[in-house]
Amino acid sequence: MSRKLARRTDLTASAEVTGPAPKAFGLSDDFPSVLELDIDRIDRRAHQPRAVQDDASLAELRQSIERHGLMYPILVTPGGGNGYALIGGGRRLRAFELLGRTTIFARVLSGDPDELALVDNLQRKSLNAVETARSLDGLRNKHGYTQEKLAEVVGKTPAAISRALGILSLPQDVLDEYMVLVDRVPQTTLEEVAAAPSEEGRRKLWRLARRGATAKAITEQRQEMKRKEPDGLLLRRRAAGAAVRGLIQMVAKLEENREGMGPAERSALEAIQQKLAALLAD
Repeated sequence: MSRKLARRTDLTASAEVTGPAPKAFGLSDDFPSVLELDIDRIDRRAHQPRAVQDDASLAELRQSIERHGLMYPILVTPGGGNGYALIGGGRRLRAFELLGRTTIFARVLSGDPDELALVDNLQRKSLNAVETARSLDGLRNKHGYTQEKLAEVVGKTPAAISRALGILSLPQDVLDEYMVLVDRVPQTTLEEVAAAPSEEGRRKLWRLARRGATAKAITEQRQEMKRKEPDGLLLRRRAAGAAVRGLIQMVAKLEENREGMGPAERSALEAIQQKLAALLAD
C-alpha cells in the first residue's frame, strides 16, 4: 500500500465514496470533507484576493511545515472535470511545492468561490486594506449586493463595510503608494484618510499617514477639515451619498426582476443611463 493511501482515514476518504459521511470523532453531517489531493489537480489561478506576496514569510512557512507538518488544510471547491479550485491556503500550497511534495490535505467546501475566499481571508486578517476593499467591491458588483447584504454575507457591520469600501475613493497613485508602504499604514488609518471630505484633503492626510501619523491624529485632522467645510456643501455631500446608496439598491432589485422588464422600463433606464453618463463626465 502506498504511503498516500496508508495515511487516509474515514475523514479523508476518496471523493468517489457515496452515502452518508461517517461521524468520526462525533463530527456533524455538515462538516466539510477533508481529502488528500494531488497538487497538480488544484487550480490556483482565480479566487485569490491577496495581491502582495512576502518571500521571507513564505520561507518561514516552508521551514515550519517541514518541521511540524501542515497544521491547517487548504480550502478548495470542486472545479471542472476531476480538479479543484483553490479558495484559501495559497501560501501553504506553494510551501508544499517548494518542499517537493506532490499531495496536500484540503477541506472541500461548497458555495460561491469568491465569497468563500474573501471570508476566509477576512477571518484570518490576511488581506491588506486595499485588497480587502477591492475584494468587497468585486463581490458586491458580482451579486448586486447592497452594503447591508454584503455586511451580512461576510460577517461585518454595515459601518465597517462602508469604511472599507471608502478606501477605493482614494486617488490611484495613493493606492499604489500604500501597497508599497502596507506594513507601515494600518487599515484604520487608511480608512480615516479616505473619509476626508475632498481629494485635496485626502492627499493631505495621506502625506501625514505615510510619515507615521496615527489613526487618532488623522481623525483629528479630518474632523478639523469638516468643521471648515461650508454647511451647505456638507449637506449636499450627504444627500448625494444617500442617493447613490438608494440607486444601488434599486439596481439590485431590477436585476432580481429582470424578466419583468418591458419596452417602457428599458426606455426609462436608457434615459437614466444618459443622465448618469453626463454626471460622471463633469
